[in-house]
Amino acid sequence: MNHSAMSNAIWMMLEKVISVFGVIFVTSYVAKSFGPSIFGQIAFSASLFSIVQTVAIFGTETILFKSISKSAPKGIRLMAVAKQLRMALLLCLSVPVLIYVWLEMRENFLIFAIASFLSAMFVTQDIFSVYNNARLESRMNTIANATGMVISFAISFLVAWLKLSPLLLSFSIVAVTLVPYMIKRSRFYQLNSISKPPKRKHRNYLRYLFHAGLPLAISSVFISIQVKLSQFFLLGVGSVHDLGLFTAVNTISASWIFIPVAIITSSFSEIFRERSDVAVKLAARLNGYVMTVSFLMLLIVALYGEKIVTTLYGHDYTQSGNLVTVLSLATCFSAMGTVAYRYMVKEGGFNYLLVKVLVLVVISVATNWIFIRFWGLTGAAWSVLVTELLSLTVMNYFFKNAVILKLQLSSLNYKTYR
Repeated sequence: MNHSAMSNAIWMMLEKVISVFGVIFVTSYVAKSFGPSIFGQIAFSASLFSIVQTVAIFGTETILFKSISKSAPKGIRLMAVAKQLRMALLLCLSVPVLIYVWLEMRENFLIFAIASFLSAMFVTQDIFSVYNNARLESRMNTIANATGMVISFAISFLVAWLKLSPLLLSFSIVAVTLVPYMIKRSRFYQLNSISKPPKRKHRNYLRYLFHAGLPLAISSVFISIQVKLSQFFLLGVGSVHDLGLFTAVNTISASWIFIPVAIITSSFSEIFRERSDVAVKLAARLNGYVMTVSFLMLLIVALYGEKIVTTLYGHDYTQSGNLVTVLSLATCFSAMGTVAYRYMVKEGGFNYLLVKVLVLVVISVATNWIFIRFWGLTGAAWSVLVTELLSLTVMNYFFKNAVILKLQLSSLNYKTYR
């Protein structure tokens, strides 16, 4: 990693440190104050709109990042088209979801769902984050997101501390994305302008987004569904209480993933610009760094994770504490899988990623259904682990003569780091 990429990664990590601080000291306090049932309702609403949000983004984040890394002016024109596409998709998808929640769920669910919808709207319209990341200017993202998180955490803490209605937590859900969006938008337009491409070229840009984005969008949707399947099955087979327990332990297990993700995001700005033979060497080296960081964090979680869960969330969450190591190992596989995913995007493997994710969803449905029915919370954790392991290994090895396997093996060779 060069100096700019390293500096960018550090700024991204600083943002997530504040997020983890909030999870440790605020979210856990809220979960402890209102109990697993309310926490489960918020988690379910967030899960629904995380899927909607993923569809609305339509794989454009990766496309924009790649485009801006190569040519900022072209990337900015593409941003204008992507912004319109995202809003149209978000509205089309959100209306039926909100109607379903209104008709089928209790009142609390509807309030939290509306808050999650508004939060998702600001995320989908935030095309400025990817621009900052691609230009290695993540400092702006860090300042904006940190401000939003501090305000959101302050609202959550006050609601819990003053023992107000848990429905007021909806303001926290909205603030965490609204505030950063307004800051980044204001800053971007001070230095740049977004002009829509001419009408005759608008269709070309839109056609490009659909062509490149559709496989990524479908892949991203199924990845999102795959990640949430354990939560949905727990809610169906178990209860909102079980979902709250699982969400708490999963939050702790994945709380450190921001470290490898920051390194990956900053490094791929350079990797996307390189030719294939150089890019694969850089990706192998990056995979080694990510693997080292991930297993170091796994060791810490294995030693102290169960105590952390009990201390932060209270004795109501004790029964889920023994799952923290299993889910943290799954997070390790997920972090290393991100390197492979982005390298396949670099090599144009959009259709391969689509097929891979479809197969993984089928496997995930089967493992979740079997494991959760027989082993409950423990089964949910092991289902996540099995799916992430397959996603990192076997399901990647059919791409371009097993280039991902070669990349991973190369990352174990000390000569790669010379």
